[in-house]
Amino acid sequence: MRLNHIRDFIAVVEAGSFRAAARGLTLSQPALTKSIRQLETELGAVLLARSVRGIRPTEFGHAFLARARAVTVELQRAREEIDQLRGGRAARLSVGSAPGPALGLLPVALARLRRRWHEATVCVTDVSPSEVMPALREGRLDVALSVRIGPLAEPGADFLAEPLHKNEARIVARHGHPLAGAHSFAELAEAEWVRTGGTDNTSLLPAAFHDAGIEPPRYRIECRSFFALAEIVAQSDLLAVVPWQLAARETPGGRIVELPLSDSLPAREICLFTRADVPLTPIAREFVDMLRAVARTGRGSVRTALNRRPVEGARAQRA
Repeated sequence: MRLNHIRDFIAVVEAGSFRAAARGLTLSQPALTKSIRQLETELGAVLLARSVRGIRPTEFGHAFLARARAVTVELQRAREEIDQLRGGRAARLSVGSAPGPALGLLPVALARLRRRWHEATVCVTDVSPSEVMPALREGRLDVALSVRIGPLAEPGADFLAEPLHKNEARIVARHGHPLAGAHSFAELAEAEWVRTGGTDNTSLLPAAFHDAGIEPPRYRIECRSFFALAEIVAQSDLLAVVPWQLAARETPGGRIVELPLSDSLPAREICLFTRADVPLTPIAREFVDMLRAVARTGRGSVRTALNRRPVEGARAQRA
């Protein structure tokens, strides 16, 4: 199998036609067709099929596509790593992050990285727990910061999950919400909720309701954008569970309030996820070291006394 076979296959899938792919590759259409046929012959499977919508991967094609893209990404990383080892600083780094670390650990570590790799290009992407493994496997991410709950409890032999710190969650509502002064989960039994982070990232609240003898929470909207989430909560009667960093960021504006609950959700473990079977590039290794250093100092992971005062004051008054 030649690298041009892999390149040509990916090009046809992404273009949706042989003609468009050949044009983009500056190849003749017969030459491209021959390349794909050679690949299919070697694999012993039909990878592409024609449909009314153009060329589409078959079942075998979809399976091969994921591997082909991963190979392409790893080859690009190999080129970048060699350049970095030669002293080049124009590197690329792709990072996926949950909202807690995105508002805490990540900015501090990125600021340190920029001082060392000022010519580098860094791409930061919001990820939900279910997206972490596929993105790492396919090479779309170099590293990821995410909570370790639900299906992420055991990441598998292909991945490493390194705990960095515990992160607390808060429940928020719009200013003036009838439940804005709720003190217990029992008072939230009839509330309606925004599901955050996808269906795999909601185990904290159902578990807490179960322990309190309450029916499971009723989710009405699923929101995977934590920056859209604040506006959704501010303009509705829906409640949401968010990292404390997001609550601390949004509540000073007055449109969103943090519920002064005596009951609390358990802290979630923030982990650094990487591939176990693929070495990190030099820039990724340095970034991982910087994340560990920031986590050890507690920056971005521990709420300041100033941010604690409103809720703690409310709890003190109730006591």
